[in-house]
Amino acid sequence: MSTTTATRAGTLTWPLTRLDVAGAFGDIGVLFPIVIALITLNHLNPTAVFLAAGLTYVLAGWYFQIPISVQPLKAVAAIALAMGLSPSAIASAGVLMGILLALIAVSNTAALLAKLFTLPIVRGIQLGLGLLLAREGLRLILGGQSLLVLSNGASITGLEVALGAAILLLAFHKSTRYPAALVLLAVGIALGLLAQWGKMPQFAWGPLPLQLLHPRADEFWRVLPLLVIPQFALTFGNSIVATENTAQILYGPQARRVTVRGLSMSIALVNLASGMIQAAPMCHGSGGITAHYRFGARTPKSSYIIGALCILLALFGRAAIGVLHLIPIAVLGVFLIYVGIQHAAYLRDIVKLIAVCVGVVSLPTTNLMWGFLTGFVLQGILMIYERMNDTRKA
Repeated sequence: MSTTTATRAGTLTWPLTRLDVAGAFGDIGVLFPIVIALITLNHLNPTAVFLAAGLTYVLAGWYFQIPISVQPLKAVAAIALAMGLSPSAIASAGVLMGILLALIAVSNTAALLAKLFTLPIVRGIQLGLGLLLAREGLRLILGGQSLLVLSNGASITGLEVALGAAILLLAFHKSTRYPAALVLLAVGIALGLLAQWGKMPQFAWGPLPLQLLHPRADEFWRVLPLLVIPQFALTFGNSIVATENTAQILYGPQARRVTVRGLSMSIALVNLASGMIQAAPMCHGSGGITAHYRFGARTPKSSYIIGALCILLALFGRAAIGVLHLIPIAVLGVFLIYVGIQHAAYLRDIVKLIAVCVGVVSLPTTNLMWGFLTGFVLQGILMIYERMNDTRKA
């Protein structure tokens, strides 16, 4: 489909298609729940979080020239939420991650590290992430917070909302006139309005003041083993190597700028900048690339749309959370399950034991790092076995 829609010769053209808009919201099932949790429970500044995410979307889309994803660092977010870490500790982890990734990008160590991630391991990471996304989607759907109580007293369970959303998704997933993501969002927000009618939060305009990070050596030493080291392997495996591979599969030559080195430097700069204003550490997830693509995104315009929305949310300050709560949690869960299935499906071109083991180990541990460490061990054992066989034949 053309990126512009002309009505008549000589008239103005509308620069966006419905799919540009629909694809922009493909990854909200990952971005918004984590961001809401970090703002609510860890007291991150919503203006800082949404401003950093919005600018990253816009600038990354402009540089990489494809709809690039922007997601919080998942291991950092999970540990920070579990331990109730302060905004400065979370920001310090982001700054350290930025320094580390900048060093490996500038020294080209990124290219050497990437050679450790063979295609079976990358496929295993994609499978593991897909399974984790689908499981998280089920958790959101079946959780107590997914229950919707309408203004007339009637209630709708999360499972009922999810079943309706899944039917809509299947009905419209091939439609270009009514893209599935927009249909789901419209119906979901309508349900949210019905559930919150009469108790709507005050959507006050006005950003919160930004608080700059004052780096402290003791805090850096604390978050290095706690947050940065567990996150680094996951970031490099999924957000850099697997993201490069996913972008090449989906966009081909259009993704020529999406390289291991380019992604390393992009994530480094993002986290150095966002860390200094105490926003959430971020990356470009491979699952997010799939999410935007499957819901229709084909050009950087989708990144500009979701980026502009995040910047707008930043201007609402704390009221931004009230706006986002209009989207039912079960609808976000359906987004996650759909993207998880699509992401896991990359395995179909290379069904090997190593890839399957990486994915399967990642699911019960809820940690992709253990999955690809298992893959490295199996790969090493296989190499030793093959060399021993070659020696015997010789």
